[in-house]
Amino acid sequence: MNNKVKKLFGYNLKRLRKDKGISQMELAEIVGMTFNFISDIETGKKWVSPESIEKFSESLNVPVYYFFLPIDQIEIKSNDVQLLLADITNMFEEIKEKYK
Repeated sequence: MNNKVKKLFGYNLKRLRKDKGISQMELAEIVGMTFNFISDIETGKKWVSPESIEKFSESLNVPVYYFFLPIDQIEIKSNDVQLLLADITNMFEEIKEKYK
């Protein structure tokens, strides 16, 4: 496996794990791996099987491709933010109408 891909995957795994507030130990327990193996993956020292990538995806509730996004594309996309804001606005409007 290409070292750049391993490092990118590890960086994104760490970022996504931290975004969810999950420790390496907690993630290791969830996916059935050791703490040391999770650490080695995050630092790009080890690689994982497609099945393990799927476990990470399910455990962190993110699409598989999030682990392979280039570092400059890992921020929340603006259209995702717009959709979220639209949902919140709609909910607010419904509540406002209900209590008029």
